[in-house]
Order: sequence, then C-alpha cells, then structure tokens
Amino acid sequence: MGMEKQKLVKTRFIAFVATSIDGRIAESGKSGTDWTSKEDWNFFQRLLKKFDAVVVGHNTFRVAKDHIKRRNAIVLTSKVHKIKTKGRAVFFNPEKSSLKRFLQSKNYKKVAILGGAKVYDFCLRNKMLDELYVTIEPYVFTAGVPMFSGVKFKKYKLLLQSTKKLNKSGTILLHYKNQ
Repeated sequence: MGMEKQKLVKTRFIAFVATSIDGRIAESGKSGTDWTSKEDWNFFQRLLKKFDAVVVGHNTFRVAKDHIKRRNAIVLTSKVHKIKTKGRAVFFNPEKSSLKRFLQSKNYKKVAILGGAKVYDFCLRNKMLDELYVTIEPYVFTAGVPMFSGVKFKKYKLLLQSTKKLNKSGTILLHYKNQ
C-alpha cells in the first residue's frame, strides 16, 4: 500500500486595494491608509471576517501590525530564508518555498491579499488572484506607490462584476474577477 496523498483544498485568493484616482496605494512604503473613507473601511472589515488568512508584504505588516496580528497573517519578505512564526504571523519568503502550497497545506479556503504593490504583483503573476476589489478614493497623489510593481510588462484582463458608489464624496468600489 502506497502513501495516500493529502487532498489539498482549493484556495480562493481575493485582493483588496484602496487607491487614489491616479492608481497610488500610498505616499511611500512607510505610510498607511488613513486617507481612505470610513465606508471603505467598514466594507473591508465586514468582508475580512469571512477569510481564513491574510497575505501582506513586510511594509504593510509594519504599518498595520495592530490590525493584522489578530489574524492568521502570512508576511511575504525576502529577509527570512526559512518560515518563521511570531504569534499569528508567519514570515515567508516566496522565493524559497511555494506560497500556494503552504496556504493549501493549512487548509485555508479563502485568503485575502492586502498588499502592497510587490505582493499584488507576485499574486497576479503566480495565478493567486481570483478576485480583486478596488476602492477608488477621490484623491490625486501625483507620486507614490503604484498599485502593482511589475518590472516586466504583461497585460492581464479582468472581468468587471460590479460597481458601487460608497459615499457622497465619490468613493467608488469596483469588483473584478480574474478570467
């Protein structure tokens, strides 16, 4: 009798992005999202309750540590060579191991991708972005961190599922599915 292979769950990856009109998610890698609307925050928190884990980059973790450390968090970083756990946070180098396999081994069915730009880009390139919620806040930053940090040009086509105006100030929520 051979060893039975463990059946891995199908993990769904859903990204959440708050952006300015000109596609910036932050002023810098050290700045937070204190410029986003309370309507976006409420939507985000309500949906986040339904997720098994969140994936963030090291900068996002540092900026939002108090909120993130209450959840199962996978922090992507090149600063570790092997998986390191601290509380509910797992520091993970995606260049050293398969993130998708790791998440499936934990039986995580729904994983929220919370950024930043390198994380969104990594997940998109590695087919780990099934849905994307983009909240466009009515600001123009003129400079700052872009939504995706791709180094090579590649075009991805997403299918718009819904649009919703969240407030009178003009905050718009877009929901896309990856084809």
